[in-house]
Amino acid sequence: MCGIAGIFSKTINKNMEEKCLKMFDLLSHRGPDGEGFFKNPNNIMYHKRLSIIDIKGGKQPIENQRYVLIANGEIYNDLEIRNQNKNYKFISHSDCESILCVYENFGINGFKKLRGMFAFAIYDKITNELILGRDVFGIKPLFFCYQDQTFIYSSEIQSILKSNTFKAKLNKNKIKELLQLQFTTGRNTIFDGILRLRPGEILTLKDYRIKNSKILDKQISKKNLNIQKSLEELESSVLVHQRSDVPYGLFFSGGIDSTLILYLMSLVNSNPINCYSIVFEPVDRNIIKNICSQFNVNLKFVNFEKNDFWNLLPIVANALDDPIIDYATVPTYKLAQVAKNDVKVVLSGEGGDEIFGGYGRYRASMRTFFKKEIFTNGAFKKFKYFNNKLSGWDFEIKQCKIRNMNQKITKLQKTQLIDFENWLPNDLLTKLDRCLMANGLEGRTPLVDKDIFQKFFLMKDNLKIKNGLGKHFLREFLNKRLKFYNAFEKKKGFTVPIRDWIPEKSKILEKILPRVSCLNSLFSKKEIAGLCKTLKYDAKASIPVWHLIFFALWYIANVENRKIDGNTFEVLSDNTM
Repeated sequence: MCGIAGIFSKTINKNMEEKCLKMFDLLSHRGPDGEGFFKNPNNIMYHKRLSIIDIKGGKQPIENQRYVLIANGEIYNDLEIRNQNKNYKFISHSDCESILCVYENFGINGFKKLRGMFAFAIYDKITNELILGRDVFGIKPLFFCYQDQTFIYSSEIQSILKSNTFKAKLNKNKIKELLQLQFTTGRNTIFDGILRLRPGEILTLKDYRIKNSKILDKQISKKNLNIQKSLEELESSVLVHQRSDVPYGLFFSGGIDSTLILYLMSLVNSNPINCYSIVFEPVDRNIIKNICSQFNVNLKFVNFEKNDFWNLLPIVANALDDPIIDYATVPTYKLAQVAKNDVKVVLSGEGGDEIFGGYGRYRASMRTFFKKEIFTNGAFKKFKYFNNKLSGWDFEIKQCKIRNMNQKITKLQKTQLIDFENWLPNDLLTKLDRCLMANGLEGRTPLVDKDIFQKFFLMKDNLKIKNGLGKHFLREFLNKRLKFYNAFEKKKGFTVPIRDWIPEKSKILEKILPRVSCLNSLFSKKEIAGLCKTLKYDAKASIPVWHLIFFALWYIANVENRKIDGNTFEVLSDNTM
């Protein structure tokens, strides 16, 4: 996994080149193992490398007589693509060269053949065209902006902004959306003029302008589910996600998804599996220890207490340039801090809820489906003053495109599709990418996989949800395979206890938060103080207060570009009016 950045312009002057170099340097955490670049009068392409496969070789850019490629990610079916395309002359052992191979042989539609996570840029030296692409699930990020026949792109927003390559103001509607929803949707980011490449999108640039945009659709199988073959597909996905020339591990919570992955990893690993866990209750520690004792595992518990939360939060807010107000980011960051000392790759269970029907809202969607209501009940819905202030927020909820989708889909499947297009890439996968890459660690998600989606999406609803429990198919499978594991027990979930931790800080928050300047431009000091007072008798106020805390820290780090030094309360105090 790596970082990429570039500039494509009719004229690249020295000042622009210097800014571009700074933009490149700001991606160093994504690729501590090496770097490379391509340059001509109209195009500069940079690559920062975290070496996972072909450690000694595999440098980028990869350049042949016609094309130049820089890419971030992993192509898991690289070996298969090489065997199927003997006519293409590979010049490296890098898995990312498969991106060039399928493009040369099949054009843009060739990208559908790729199984993996990726964001890339391909430059055509003959036609002077630039092509940008992103995997269909949006696992790897790519952002861009353009003005005056100059096109700029990067793996992270902060490298564009903090290098002054492009100046952008905040989008007020997107601020409202972020505060209510905890992430932003669609192509537009919270910064005006800085856009996301959407999941599965391929952009073609000609004459320094966007010539064409195409969204690669997700493919599904309409055949009835063959249980045995589907289980083999799960095993295959976990297997290919372990293709690596460096040590790897697993983020383990003891839940359905991570237990499934651990079991499938154990089938193909003779060496101990490195597992990393955070727990908040002693009973959770015992559950995890009991499960791991049944496998060949090196289990490492990562201590995470309230002081860790408040100390790390400003650092995490700084790393989340595309902001998500998800408190799970902080323990994820702490896990990555510890895991990076042992491994370069970790597998994680993101996507299991989305594909196998794990969320409570999925059970509600089986009764009725209102697309808007899935997300419009925001964090401040019970607090009238704030809710009114944040009304009319931007809303770009879209459903995924699915190839040959002529048949009617169920209400549950509609809800799942919305999550695949919005919640998954713009929250969960962003969290995993930023928190891990900030620590030079690659995250892999075997349940967010094109073959898994193809086989399992049209699985009957009653195999996903039954007797009030989601993931019925996986629970049945684990119950049969792991006699020691109670797969039908309702999972408590290892969530940060902010309803305890935030009310404990009500006095200091009441004093500091109303005086933070970026919040004053949105809400009155009196109302912010009143919301903080509410914490003393209503723990439900913890969520909206949490949203304000995070937004303030994020704004200080990513908009005001101030140095983050100290814990949450020290940083907020240093930035009061």
